[in-house]
Amino acid sequence: MALSLEAVVFDLDGTLVHSSPDIAHHMNVAFSSCLKIDGPFSEDNVEMLIGGGLKDVISRGFEKIGHPTDDVLFNEVLTTYRQIYLDAPVIKTTLYEGVLKTLSDLQNRGIAIGLCTNKTEATARKVLEHFDLTSFFGAIVGGDTMPTRKPEPESLLHAIDRVKAKPHQAVMVGDSKADFGAARNAKTPIILVDWGYSAVDITSLGADALISHYDHFNPALAKCGFAV
Repeated sequence: MALSLEAVVFDLDGTLVHSSPDIAHHMNVAFSSCLKIDGPFSEDNVEMLIGGGLKDVISRGFEKIGHPTDDVLFNEVLTTYRQIYLDAPVIKTTLYEGVLKTLSDLQNRGIAIGLCTNKTEATARKVLEHFDLTSFFGAIVGGDTMPTRKPEPESLLHAIDRVKAKPHQAVMVGDSKADFGAARNAKTPIILVDWGYSAVDITSLGADALISHYDHFNPALAKCGFAV
């Protein structure tokens, strides 16, 4: 018998928004400013770095360019990036096709909607506000909202709890190994999108459903065992 769906919790970068152009821009500004070098990161480079949260992105950035670092330099780049990104998180970022319709359909069906991202909560809120999406979300959980972040389950479980749902009657929608890990650790079904930012082949992870467009969202929910 199909379960009743109580909530859907979305990732942000690579799932709802195509943000790598802005992330690459701000990475280049931060690294160029702090290291006194020309910005080394392309959009494709950055898409392979996203997923584990900002500290992981910065750390992978240093590894990518083969530049030695220490705590002082790392924190300088981190602080610079945070400030310039928070000041202007949406320059070239766009919504993926079908996002607004999907959120509207869920809202009209009375299904709670949450956000669970490894981006900082303040920046995530500014991105949602820019696209006038904030009102859809009953919970907005960032990478700094809880003591841990994805792939640990606490941030996802917090988002699910905030919208008054149960983990087995919610579904996570994401694009990365971190999203997959958080869902599995929370014992929550997971739908992965194939257009996002992943350093690994997401088809190999074993998600409950995989989609190539939000037009396929309802059939994916059915694959997860939910009534649609």
